Amino acid sequence: MSDPEFPVLGTEPVAVELANTLYDGTDYLRTAAWVDAWFALVRPAETAAMGRVAADVRALRDSVHHLLTAAVEGRTPDAAAVERVNAFAAAAPTHLRLDWSAGGPAAHWADTTDGSTATLGRIATCCIELLTGPRAGGVRRCQSPDCSLIFVQSHPRRRWCHPSCAHRDRQARYYRRHHSTGASS
Repeated sequence: MSDPEFPVLGTEPVAVELANTLYDGTDYLRTAAWVDAWFALVRPAETAAMGRVAADVRALRDSVHHLLTAAVEGRTPDAAAVERVNAFAAAAPTHLRLDWSAGGPAAHWADTTDGSTATLGRIATCCIELLTGPRAGGVRRCQSPDCSLIFVQSHPRRRWCHPSCAHRDRQARYYRRHHSTGASS
């Protein structure tokens, strides 16, 4: 079985990219090999055999997808999804670390764990920060009729996940305006 063409936007927070692996009725993380391939594409520095914990990856993805969908729809999510994301975040706590070099002081987040636990914890934390931070109101679903990907609105007029969806939507509107069934010849 070959790797699928993953629905990756490339510009979204990793939690959004993970949620989008459940797209259009297809589970793009259904096998361990696909999990590894997705992480190699999206998080190449964190590919430490994530396929070995594919069930955990899918469990986190399902919860993140549920939470982001609830945010898009303006409804309260199931408590179980909230608890699952919290559990993944708690399993990989981070702390702020001060580094001081000739360039001056700098702060970096440091993980207290490593491997898949740290990776899934960072993704869960990304989801929490997205849903509670300044960009929370920008979580959207693509308005193209044939797309349902989630994205974070980076401009007030942005309505589509990707320029290709915007282009297809504009083409469809143009076609409807110029080829309506009631037009006379």
